[in-house]
Amino acid sequence: CEYIRSAPVGGDIRVVAHATDPSGVKSLRLRYRHVTQYEDYLSLDMKPTGNPDEYEATIPGDFVIPEWDVMYFVEAIDGAGNGTHWPDFRREQPYVFVHLRR
Repeated sequence: CEYIRSAPVGGDIRVVAHATDPSGVKSLRLRYRHVTQYEDYLSLDMKPTGNPDEYEATIPGDFVIPEWDVMYFVEAIDGAGNGTHWPDFRREQPYVFVHLRR
């Protein structure tokens, strides 16, 4: 994945991830919410883009409101049932903040 660091209010936020595994990629899920402690994460299944090992999901623009920035992370499950998150919490913050251009 490449970090999405900023986006316009009301605009879609397209997240693209590259994923491979020797056992295959079972699923990728984009988890996102506003930067507030008062809501749960929403989920979108990431779909293949048609490019090798590339998946995408788009946070809809009507979710991208001026009151709150957005945060997200990606959950991945391989063909053997093992899971991981991106960004990797062992190396950095386990989520990405998208600062909205207001």
